[in-house]
Amino acid sequence: MIIVRKSKGYVLLFCLAIMLFIAFDVSAEVPIAIIANKDVPTDHLTAEAIKKIFLGDTINWEANEGIIVVLLRDETIHKAFIKQYIKRTPTQFENVWRRNLFTGKGARSKRVDSIDDLIQYVATTKSAIGYIPADTSLPDDVKKISIE
Repeated sequence: MIIVRKSKGYVLLFCLAIMLFIAFDVSAEVPIAIIANKDVPTDHLTAEAIKKIFLGDTINWEANEGIIVVLLRDETIHKAFIKQYIKRTPTQFENVWRRNLFTGKGARSKRVDSIDDLIQYVATTKSAIGYIPADTSLPDDVKKISIE
């Protein structure tokens, strides 16, 4: 006679829930584009350069202007960006910015609530860089950065 404890059923149910959560993680499916103010002195960056900028390792453009990193509060798009470009978890990414702020290495990034707010901020801030869904249309004062 086999006795099945209820706790094993809960473990199985928990594992199934985790697998479903992973299977339906849509953040990885959102293609992300990097955008910058039209006056930023480059039109293309390497994936490594993007990672360094958004982790605060590179803080100035070629013309020695300070880079202003703009992040979205939208969790789906933010997770997709981190997965595609930073290659860390959202928690690890946040911890890097906290450490930068605490050690004086860099200022806190600018955070905005919507894609339109991000585009508007990038358009009006000379050295700003951010990310949006790739299929978003842009005004003339914002450019997409091509990835080498």
